[in-house]
Amino acid sequence: MTPRQYSISSSPLESPDEVQLTVSAVRYNLHGVPRHGVCSTYLADHAADDDIRIWVQRNAGFSPPEDPDAPMIMVGPGTGVAPFRAFLHERMATKAPGRNWLFFGHQKRDFDFFYEDELNGMKSAGVLNRLSLAWSRDGDEKFYVQDRMLQAGREVWSWIADGAHIYVCGDAQRMAKDVERALIDIVTAHGARTTNEAVHFIAELKKAGRYQADVY
Repeated sequence: MTPRQYSISSSPLESPDEVQLTVSAVRYNLHGVPRHGVCSTYLADHAADDDIRIWVQRNAGFSPPEDPDAPMIMVGPGTGVAPFRAFLHERMATKAPGRNWLFFGHQKRDFDFFYEDELNGMKSAGVLNRLSLAWSRDGDEKFYVQDRMLQAGREVWSWIADGAHIYVCGDAQRMAKDVERALIDIVTAHGARTTNEAVHFIAELKKAGRYQADVY
């Protein structure tokens, strides 16, 4: 079977004897026939009693900034929040003073707010300076993380101008592309650049390692 890859959602500095994952069990009906994700439901329902074969694959560059003072902007809807939980644990363990801003979203707040207590606790403690939430099925109109970014565009640009590193994790087909388009619009609107200049600016952030994506 094809191996499954999951982002690690814990820091070895905070949990040296554990590797923690954030997995959403895939369960749905197709034409009245129950379907389920082979690996996700195995992990949810059966893995506690089994030995599991695992391996660790390094994701070069997708880690908190080497400069502990550098701000971080993290965009991780759904289980895309996994590596950013690890990033925040890492920054707490090292007492890094850099500011942290997380954009998180999913369908419904009452069911899909992963790590709600933990993230709110980080916000209260001042580790998570900004927590921007987007719920796509709680209102009459669908609302996503990129919409929340555009709403806070002036502040997003201010963080980028201050040297923020940007990280995106999650769906490659739509979310990551929409987030990049939102960033281009933000740079255009608040960075006094043309669209072409904004596209070049984002490309330069990528070259400098200040814009990293872990998408699937």
